[in-house]
Order: sequence, then structure tokens, then C-alpha cells
Amino acid sequence: MMFKPLRVSLFVLLMFTASAFHPAHAAFDGLGQLVSSPTFAEAVVLYKNGKYDPAALLLDDLARNLRGISPEVSGLVFVMASHAAENAGNARAYESWGMATARFARAGMSWQQVRSTLDQQLEMARLGASGPAAVGAGQSPGFAGPAVNLPPEAGRLSTAWKLFGLKHYKRPSPGLRREMTADQIWNEMDGGAEAPVTVIPYSEGVWGQQEPGAINEQDIVEGPPPRRTPSVPAHLRDVPHDHSGAAAAASYAASTQRKKPTVSEQYLRSARIAWKYFQRNYQPATGLYNGLDLYAVTTVWEIGTSLAALNAAHHLEIITDAEFKQRTGLMLQTLSSMDLYNNELPNRLYLANSARMAGEDQKPTSTGIGWNGPDIARLLLWLKKTAGKHPEFKPICDKIFLRLRTERLVKDANITSLSVYLNKEKIENETGFGLPSYAAEALKLWELDAWRVRDYRPQLGSKSIYGINVPFNKSGPAISSTPFTLLLMEFGRTDTEQDRMIRSIYEVQAARYQKTGKLTAADAGRIDRSPWRAQSAIITSSGKNEWQCLSPYSDKQLPLFWASTATAFCWDALYNTAYTRKLVQELTPLHDKNKGFMAGKYDNGETNKAITLETNGLILEAAMYRRNR
Repeated sequence: MMFKPLRVSLFVLLMFTASAFHPAHAAFDGLGQLVSSPTFAEAVVLYKNGKYDPAALLLDDLARNLRGISPEVSGLVFVMASHAAENAGNARAYESWGMATARFARAGMSWQQVRSTLDQQLEMARLGASGPAAVGAGQSPGFAGPAVNLPPEAGRLSTAWKLFGLKHYKRPSPGLRREMTADQIWNEMDGGAEAPVTVIPYSEGVWGQQEPGAINEQDIVEGPPPRRTPSVPAHLRDVPHDHSGAAAAASYAASTQRKKPTVSEQYLRSARIAWKYFQRNYQPATGLYNGLDLYAVTTVWEIGTSLAALNAAHHLEIITDAEFKQRTGLMLQTLSSMDLYNNELPNRLYLANSARMAGEDQKPTSTGIGWNGPDIARLLLWLKKTAGKHPEFKPICDKIFLRLRTERLVKDANITSLSVYLNKEKIENETGFGLPSYAAEALKLWELDAWRVRDYRPQLGSKSIYGINVPFNKSGPAISSTPFTLLLMEFGRTDTEQDRMIRSIYEVQAARYQKTGKLTAADAGRIDRSPWRAQSAIITSSGKNEWQCLSPYSDKQLPLFWASTATAFCWDALYNTAYTRKLVQELTPLHDKNKGFMAGKYDNGETNKAITLETNGLILEAAMYRRNR
């Protein structure tokens, strides 16, 4: 539902006027944005229906990632998340409470001050909306007078304020010991999905005339429904899996009598389909995998993704310990002995069935065609991760690294790539936000410090698309999704400027779908038609163009912009929003149960039928991330 900017501005102006009369001077910037958020509506629905754990998860994520809100508003949402978790008996309440107090401290306030200020403003605003209000003790003269035509957002906040009982809430009670993973929480919610639920209409809380069937605000008893302590299903106590990313709170709120598969079953089923690709494209002589279905050529990046997929399949118990050790051991043995470009670094291309270097014509070559810095960094990252997870492989992983000569890979704190043209070498620095910054983080794990690449800020510009500030490289790669999803999944999420920029890269894709109806999950990779490899770019280098499909093998824009199946799973594993769940729902059917997942769907509705290692490897990695989250 969209609201006129004038009405939202009136509400913000009203809140600002109220704060001017309060000594705390709290700034509630972004309240209208908060309560207009579909995620906020989902959380309120879940809380109303006694589903405190999933409500707490959604609110906590909203507080961390909603852009454009003040510390006071972010802290308020963390308080709501804390209270929801407390009602579930979940010790997560303490973490959310700590985040809330940190946000308030950043604003120079306490929860008591914020609570008092906001409660007074909501009460005075309510009086102003219901008719002339006499000036009484504790009221600001600015709120006396005729009725105010407030926007729906204010009423929704008042409804949530009463529902959560925030007027008298102080802090989470001590002694909470129950801990559940996100997967267990969503699975438990799905386990009771057959029971009818109460759905709060999205328009509930509007001051003035209510829609038919809406719940009257005065009928809400302050404070939550009676607390219940959910029981963990027996199968989760025995095997605490966490494949839960696609849990759909919105779908649950409107659930029908037909029970749906649990979220972990949905993710695990997808991971098993993705693993079919690796079974079908395995090269038993080398332990490598075809980069394209039944086509025995692979890049160094794809070898790194293969290693990630092996770790994921083992972690998800799709393959046994013995199979993991056999497959991984053979691959690492190959990597420790295969030819290198100039006896220096891995060549750009290899034949998967023989581990021989390949040329641009994808035929064997004894000289090689150079190296790609980010590709090598991804391989080294997963060598380091494999050695850390499985110490028995550490000696051979170290051996693989030590045989490399890295003097030219990282030079003068820059990452380089090398190509060969007419028997002459050409070295270029990898700069910018995206693949280069991802590579710099990976190489740092091996004490290769490309600090110039990690400091990408001088390279960045910003452009507003659909009202969202999106970063772009002044000179460097176009912006898509994959390097950014990998940064968060493989190095962890933090409350940093980088994470906020990555969030905006996701949000602008969701905004494109909302504006145009075109499913958007931009990525780079193989496609099923000429020129066979392309990139769906959100924004091109220098910020000149948006939503273009580009290829190094074409000098003009291609009408082949596509939504990536792998990217859909990665964004959903990270953010689990209504839009990411829509992406997964729409793109999951694009698979062959014996071959794996297809690459995605073009803007014109046709399927990108390319079946690739990268697509299926990233789906496995996303499933592993969701289990660990």
C-alpha cells in the first residue's frame, strides 16, 4: 500500500513538533518508513498470533537492515524484538536488548526517555485525531485544537505499541535459557500451520474510519497474549539442522488448511537437486567438475566453488564422510600437481577430465593464457576454509599454496590479473567494489595484503535508483549480486558501511520488481544462447546506465537481462524477506531432477536453460549458510 508523501510528511512534522516540547529531544526519523514496511506488518501479525520467536527474528533483522531510520527508531524495533523473544522464553532477548541500548546510547538517550517521549506523542496525536482536545497536564499546547487528518502509519504504530505493551516495558526478565536456531523456529511455526490464525488487516490501526473486519484498537488489551513455551520437535532435538532460509511468515499468516513442507525440507530438497549436477559432472580421473553440464572445461573460480559445494554437501549430510574425503582428497591431490601458468599461478582455464591447461579455444595448451586474480582468491579462500573445517587436509592445502609464486599476484598492495595476447603478457590491476574487494578479503587469510584494493572508497560513486542510493565503481566492474552475497555469507555480516551498501544493492532489485513486475536477481555467468557468457548489471561502470545485460564478447547491450536462480537463494539465505521468498518460489521450479538447477529466467519470461556448476554450487552454499545462521 502506498501513501501520499504529503500525509507522511504531516506525520513526521507532527512527531518533530512534539519532540521540540520534550526535554529529551528524541529524533524519530523513519517512523513512517518503519510502519509502512511489509516486514513490520508480518512481525505484528505473528506476534498477535502468539508466534513470538519468528516475530522476534523478523524485527531483529528489520532493526539491523532498514535504511534511513534514526538510532531511536532502530532501538525501538530492537526493544520489540527483545520483548517478543522474552515472551517465547528465548535468550535471544538479551542480544536484541543489548543492541537496543547501544542504539539509544548512540543518540544520547535511554529506553526510559524514548519510551516516555514516544508514548506521550502517540497519546497526544491520538487525541488530536479523535477530535478537539483540551490542554491538560503533561500535554503540549501544540496538540490542542481541531482534529488532525493523520496518515495510517501513526495508527499502526499506536496499535503495535499497545499490542507489545511497550508503555510499561522495562527490560527482559532474567533467567531466559531457551535457545533455538532460526531453522528450528521456522520449522516449529510450520509445524502448527494447519491451525487457523488471526490475520491483522494491513490497514489496522488507522485513526478514523476502519475497514470492515478490522480489529478495533480499543479492543486490544495492552501487553501480549499469554506466554507459551514452544516445544522443539523430536527430529530437531536429534539432528538440529538449519536449512531454513525460505521460511515465509507472510504465507504462514495466510496459511490454508493444507500443510506445507517444512522450510528445512524445502532447502534440503533444493540442495539435493543441486548436488545432482556434481554427481553428473564429476571427473573421476582428476576429482574436478565440469563448469557447464557435460562440458569438460572449468575455471579456477569454478574449482573454488566446487570445493565450497563439497563442503556444503558434507555439512548438509547429502554425502557421507567417506565420500567427502575421497572426492576432496582427489581434487586436492590434482591441485597440488597440475600445471601452472609459467610455473607460477593457476591458468585461467583447465580441462576438467585431464587437469591440463586450456586456451581460449578450450583446447589443451602447454603455455597457458595467464591468470585471473579474483578466481585464484576464491580457490585460496576455500582451501583455507577446508583446512580449517577438516584439519586432516591442512598439510595438502598448505602445499598447494606454497607451490604458488604470488609475487606478481599481489604487487604494491594491488591484486593483478594477467592475460596473453600475441605472445605478450599484459598485467592489469583489479580495482573497485565487488570482485576485487572480495578477492582482497580472501587473500588476506593467506597473509597477502592487498590493502589498496580493500580501500575501495575512492573508487565509489553513488546514484539514486527508485529512491535508493546505489554504489557504483567510477572505474571498475559493473555492479551485480554475486560478489556481495559471497562477502556476507563467507566473511559474515557486520553493522558496517559495506553491509549497508550491500543491502542497498539488494533493495534496489526488490524495488525494480515492485515498480515493473520483472523478477530481478542480477548476476554474471553463463547463458543458454550467444554470446554464452554475460552479466546482468544493476549499474554499469561510471554509473552511466542501469539494468543492462553486458558481455565481454559483445560491443552492445544485449536483450538478455535475467534473474539468477543462484542469486535468489543467496539473497534469501541472507535476508529472508517477502521478496526473496518470492524469488525462490518463482525460480525453484527451474530444474531437472537428474541434472540440477537452470541458470534463471529472462526478463521476457523465457528460461535461461544453462545448467552450470556455479548455479548449483551457490545453491548448496546458500543452504549451508542457512543451516549455520
